Amino acid sequence: MSSDIAPHFLRSFLDLFEEAYSGPPDPSSTWFTDNAPRSALLGTLDGLDDGQASFVLPGGQSIASHAEHLRWSLVLAQAYLRGEHPQANWEESWRVLAVSEIEWETLRSDLRHEYEAVRAALATISDWSNPFFVTGTLALLPHAAYHLGAIRQMVRFVSKE
Repeated sequence: MSSDIAPHFLRSFLDLFEEAYSGPPDPSSTWFTDNAPRSALLGTLDGLDDGQASFVLPGGQSIASHAEHLRWSLVLAQAYLRGEHPQANWEESWRVLAVSEIEWETLRSDLRHEYEAVRAALATISDWSNPFFVTGTLALLPHAAYHLGAIRQMVRFVSKE
């Protein structure tokens, strides 16, 4: 990636990454999330209790499963950002099905922390010349968007009405 486009790419990426996890910087202008409060990943998860998060839907996953999978993937991304090449055991990322109230609070806090750590690390990157690195970074966006969509659909089944 040429050095003249890198800052623009990074700013756009970070804005979209923020929209996926925290919500859009300007709620009146979204790219892919609803502009309602708490419609991004972290806000959606914060609106659920441990029982809702632990409800296992057909297919064998829960909202807690998706949250842990995202947390785990962000930890993996950080290893790559540090220049490591870890072996990824994706099955391990789905090991959480049910959580207690304290475990749910911890999981949400840990997910927020890992998101913020990845975002901060990406903001310091100046060398975007490695295509594997660029592709891996870009993959964080559709990955988050996919899980946001899946979680938002699951919420419809577990919400108290």
